[in-house]
Amino acid sequence: MAALSPATQNRLFFFGVGLGTCAVVGLMRHLLIHYRDAAALPPSENKPQYITQEVEDSLKLSTLDKLLDSPNYCIQETTSTIVVERALHDDSTIDIVLAHITRADYETRARGVKALYTMMNNCSPATIRLINKPATYFALVKALEYCVTDYKHNDFDLEWDNWVLRDRCEQDCFLILTALAEKFGVGNIIKAGFIHRWLAKEPWGNEEKARQINFLESLRTRNQLNELLLPLIREMVGRKKLCEARLLPQDFEWDRPGPRDVRMTNGEGTAGEEEIWGDGRRRRDQSQEEQVIRRRHREAIVLNDGTRPLGREDIIERER
Repeated sequence: MAALSPATQNRLFFFGVGLGTCAVVGLMRHLLIHYRDAAALPPSENKPQYITQEVEDSLKLSTLDKLLDSPNYCIQETTSTIVVERALHDDSTIDIVLAHITRADYETRARGVKALYTMMNNCSPATIRLINKPATYFALVKALEYCVTDYKHNDFDLEWDNWVLRDRCEQDCFLILTALAEKFGVGNIIKAGFIHRWLAKEPWGNEEKARQINFLESLRTRNQLNELLLPLIREMVGRKKLCEARLLPQDFEWDRPGPRDVRMTNGEGTAGEEEIWGDGRRRRDQSQEEQVIRRRHREAIVLNDGTRPLGREDIIERER
């Protein structure tokens, strides 16, 4: 075997030194990364902390008052819920709020309505039933009755909704009644005299016929009042009260709708054709004014604002 030349030996030596240096650098890098990762502290998980009932009950009113002024919205919301839950389970507190709502003084009444509105928005569906009692409905209707004379109401206009021009106190009363009607029906609202004490006093018109026509026309619009008026008129008792308040004609009746048409007693078909009696005789002659009124009454039979498909519940039948 021939001996390596000195130049070749030098090359092999430097190659081995370079290879060993690279191995040592790679090993040190691997060890340093391992020690770095081992020394790093893992981030601590934020475990949710829930407020127990004992903690809620131990909070004093002064503490809750300070928490309500906190800049943190979540703290304010949680504190409001605690205050509302306490008020709902305290009959004396609810009675005080309802007493404020029935006051003639506007400022006192507005604070009471605002307090009840806050309670409605922050309470759970299970506890809202605590507000569902006759005293609540009578207090709200009494507040609406005062609102009639608090300011001048705008006359009825079919082209626009005057909801935004109503007083805030009146709006809150109406929204509370609407929320209660959605959950518990309109029976208690009718018993509280909502129709005679507030609805009939709205400026529907100067003459009786004009008031009836304007009221029926308003049911075909998408204004805020219809959130409560439509469930109201679908009830038999509600329709009777509306007739007593002269917002509906005394002889306002509904026929059971057929497969192709909806007719009124002594009225015209919805397609506009003249009605024929069972024995082949045509209905009695009517003046143009009577025909217009009956046509308007007929159009109010189907109560659907177009936001959902037409259903059987949207058609009011004649009382049998």
